[in-house]
Amino acid sequence: MSLSSVSILLDQEPIPREVDKFLSDISSEVERHRTKVPAGYRGFVPSNYRKLYSVLRLIEKNCLTCGMKFCEWGSGIGVATMIASMVGFEAHGIEIAPGLVEVAEGLIQEHGLAVNIVCGSFVPEGVDDLIDSAFAENDGSISMVTEAVDAYAELGLEIDEFDIVFCFPWPTDEALTAEIFDRCASTGSLLLTYDEMSGFSLRRKD
Repeated sequence: MSLSSVSILLDQEPIPREVDKFLSDISSEVERHRTKVPAGYRGFVPSNYRKLYSVLRLIEKNCLTCGMKFCEWGSGIGVATMIASMVGFEAHGIEIAPGLVEVAEGLIQEHGLAVNIVCGSFVPEGVDDLIDSAFAENDGSISMVTEAVDAYAELGLEIDEFDIVFCFPWPTDEALTAEIFDRCASTGSLLLTYDEMSGFSLRRKD
């Protein structure tokens, strides 16, 4: 795998008043759609959004991306994608569940944000062998939905056009997520992932 770790500065970027207000305003909506299930099951589980703002702001501030196109894989109700927009990224999200996309679209309109969320799969063509290997390594079961509408056609963008991808993968999907990114993303692009135990991890495709 040609992914190398990128140090995320330990500085804590202050949360602007408007971002803090936005997160407070939508907190009840986040809780309403949060899936209360053990790790390993499908559903919407929120990230640490305040820390995500800080991390994305540090990435932008230190010019760690080649450009400003952001994509969230598995965007849920779109909060992380909206935060990326607030940081200044051209923000896109991909979500498999139509109901969550509908909620995201409502929030985008309500808060007047320039964000694009589409319903479909972030899994691109040409990775069947990676999926087969993941099934074999996880006793025939992974959480990632691998068959759905091609989200990239809906976005009008290819996977290798994004400068940074953010994902909060289920435990059985962590390795597969990185492998898909490694194969399909452009050289120099960043993969930002979140894990409830270890926090945020940033890797660059070499």
